[in-house]
Amino acid sequence: KAFETLEKISIIQPENGIIRLTLADYYRENGENQKSYNELKLAFKSKKLDLDTKIRILVSYFPLINVNQEMRIQANELIEILVEMYTDEYIVYMIRADILYSENKFSEAKEQYFLALELNKVNVEAWTQVLFIQAEEKDFLQMMKTSGEALKYFPLEPIFYFFQGFSNKNFKNYEEAIKSFTTGVDFVVDNNKLLVEFYSSLAEIYHAIQNHELSDSFFDKSLKIDPENSIILNNYAYYLSLRKKELKKAKAMSLKANNIEKNNGTYQDTYAWILYQNNEYKEAKEWI
Repeated sequence: KAFETLEKISIIQPENGIIRLTLADYYRENGENQKSYNELKLAFKSKKLDLDTKIRILVSYFPLINVNQEMRIQANELIEILVEMYTDEYIVYMIRADILYSENKFSEAKEQYFLALELNKVNVEAWTQVLFIQAEEKDFLQMMKTSGEALKYFPLEPIFYFFQGFSNKNFKNYEEAIKSFTTGVDFVVDNNKLLVEFYSSLAEIYHAIQNHELSDSFFDKSLKIDPENSIILNNYAYYLSLRKKELKKAKAMSLKANNIEKNNGTYQDTYAWILYQNNEYKEAKEWI
């Protein structure tokens, strides 16, 4: 009787989005998935159903997009309906970008994040996602530009200082990179992973400009937070061995890196070099 009543209402009020959602639930509970989805599409096309409700439904698709082809197709169809209806709503472009990003369509996702930013500059998630994509693309010039723009709106956001420093580091603008990293690190709160990235980046820069005391200090800070970081262990050990300093410490760190990540040729090479520096030629030859 409830279903019959709902059908009558849907005929009288075809634009009633709530009724369409209720019918979609009814069909889904009865295993009639195609009918359920058809009603859901009608609900999304309804101007009387609020955007927040539609967004909540779309977000519920996210865990399924990469594991269910049908759900992925539906999510893409539904977001296209919203893009046509809500051209001035930044959140619609954000959702579209997130779907594309989850499908590893990074360049297309970046375009949508920029569209969202045109409508709402005070959007930390969009700026962050654009920067991660630019890092993936190794587009350091645009990364420098984007991070600088983002900092105009979020001067206390450490991730933007990190990307600014990272891009400058890649162009060997070491003074600017140090300035960005040392400023941004003070804004890091309850995020040890990001803190390690700041410290290790500073360590790499100070090594590059041969300020070995500060370089070692920041490597030590990094490993105090993340003692199992094989990249930092390897690099720190290698830099010490180049200077023939603290070879015992370098050897221990290099061996640890190899134990953490076995069959890594770079790490094996570092360990061989340290053994060579220690005059342990036989073992060095085996490792090389």
